[in-house]
Amino acid sequence: MKIALFCCSKVTQKLGCSSAQCLYDVKNRVGAFGRYARDIQVELVGVVNCPGCPSQIAPYRIIAQIENLADFQVEAIHFTNCISTFCAFHENYRLLIERNYPELEVILGTTPHFTHAQVELVSTNN
Repeated sequence: MKIALFCCSKVTQKLGCSSAQCLYDVKNRVGAFGRYARDIQVELVGVVNCPGCPSQIAPYRIIAQIENLADFQVEAIHFTNCISTFCAFHENYRLLIERNYPELEVILGTTPHFTHAQVELVSTNN
């Protein structure tokens, strides 16, 4: 099973999230990655960031990134917690990907844990 992570650029770039918790959970099949049986090889093919809070070119950038992942036969893309929980546009992004790549499964969420960067994002947005 080939998978990828779709992360929030605001969290990764401004708050310094390294995606380490998500990567740990992929390896250990924790959280949303528990859906993959231990006898199935899970290969993390890529980690991509959203192009930033929506602009007119955001859909084109997202599709370009997903096209690159599709070239490597990615079967599922996990929207990280920062996207699926905090991004007001995650539903638009999900629909965009599903409409253009119907064979690609979009899964909302990754880890059952919140990182320090995600907690900081919540506190700075309130």
